[in-house]
Amino acid sequence: MLCSICGAPAKSLTPGDFDGLIVSCPHCNDYEVAGPAVNQLLRLALSQRREVLLRAKRQASPGQRPIITNDSL
Repeated sequence: MLCSICGAPAKSLTPGDFDGLIVSCPHCNDYEVAGPAVNQLLRLALSQRREVLLRAKRQASPGQRPIITNDSL
């Protein structure tokens, strides 16, 4: 798979029953994208996707994976 943020090769950590994506990227690190936000995220420009992930990282509790939701966009 490709990273939803930077487009680099990444690993999917998404379990079969999860509504969305859980991505492990060597550049962006691990993050989640809630199901309803996936298509909206992919429509954004690269710089906008990076900003969304940066905001999600700032909002995440220490040790928690950042989560991108519709509210993040």
